[in-house]
Amino acid sequence: MSDLLTRAGFQVITNNTIEFTIPLEYNFIEYLGGGNYGNVILVREECPDLQQGYVDLAVKKMYDPFSSIIKARRLYREFKLLKLMNHENVIRFVDIYTPDVSLATLRNVYIVTRYAGLSLKTVLDKQKLSQCKLLQVSHIKYIIYQILRALKYLHSANVIHRDLKPSNLAISADCDVTVLDFGLARTVSQTGDNLTAYVISRWYRSPEVIYWNNVSYNAKADLWSVGCIMAELLTGEVLFRGAEAMEQYKLIVELCGAPDNELLDKIEAQNSAAMRSVVERMGDGRARQDFRKYFRGQPDDAIDLLDKFLVLDPDRRISVEEALTHSYVQEHHLPSDEPIAKVPFNIDDQNDAARTIEEWKEIIWNEIQDLNAQNENGDNMEIE
Repeated sequence: MSDLLTRAGFQVITNNTIEFTIPLEYNFIEYLGGGNYGNVILVREECPDLQQGYVDLAVKKMYDPFSSIIKARRLYREFKLLKLMNHENVIRFVDIYTPDVSLATLRNVYIVTRYAGLSLKTVLDKQKLSQCKLLQVSHIKYIIYQILRALKYLHSANVIHRDLKPSNLAISADCDVTVLDFGLARTVSQTGDNLTAYVISRWYRSPEVIYWNNVSYNAKADLWSVGCIMAELLTGEVLFRGAEAMEQYKLIVELCGAPDNELLDKIEAQNSAAMRSVVERMGDGRARQDFRKYFRGQPDDAIDLLDKFLVLDPDRRISVEEALTHSYVQEHHLPSDEPIAKVPFNIDDQNDAARTIEEWKEIIWNEIQDLNAQNENGDNMEIE
């Protein structure tokens, strides 16, 4: 199948009723999955300079990226962040391209990254299906440590991931973990910006994001998500499986208790007395459960770290730096090998909010052309 508006040098393959237009040098391997913002396939590119002779890549076809300003802006943010980031536990950017021949015909955008392995969700699903524990205590410790190592880097760059969950974590055969999918990530100031509430997938969403969503929530929201992921790794079950936001919050309160007066005062100050009343009523004065009983049978240091992750008040929730020094991950903690960003990232412009879809299309088109020019001049990243 060919398309007169598609550049030479590309091939079209169809999988799961989805068309992917990929460079001729890419060999399609399999469909990896998809979500609200894109579909991903695994391809292989021959690389004679590498010992194994090839490199595996993940090609993400963005879903209708110019159908709204929000989608176009998210695409731009994801691309810019991927270009800036350089960390062993963060997905590595390879390329962004379009098969479309001009700005006027621009509709399709693809982001290419290194393939980092199966998603952690896939591993958990296989474990549940086989009823065989694939992830042992030592694996779980190492997984949590690597997530924290990645977050130390991201948070030092003023980046909040905002969508940490098992399907956005890749794990290799050697148990190396990579944080994926920065489509919802944001750069924020140290003082905090107003952010969207409904970003993090519901089951991993922190209470401040669910309800008192006018608060300028910060990087601590990612640490709540880590706590939910850790609990799922330990028990094999999703910790808070709410069908909608209200049920999700009630499940959280059943385990973590209702907000105390100190937190309620903050909610009122940052929102309104009405919001305080709603949150207080939903909490119904519930006491926090004893995590040692709730997670009975799990290692003591694991329970203690969970107890510090799953704290309603983000000001009292453990930070990534504190978590890295916790006894649970102590055997892996090596400060000299936990790099931070050289400078904070800033990918947002004060004019971004006023840009039209056509303006975003032009910005993204120009970024793609600039990267193409760099690649032609030999300035592209070397694949190691």
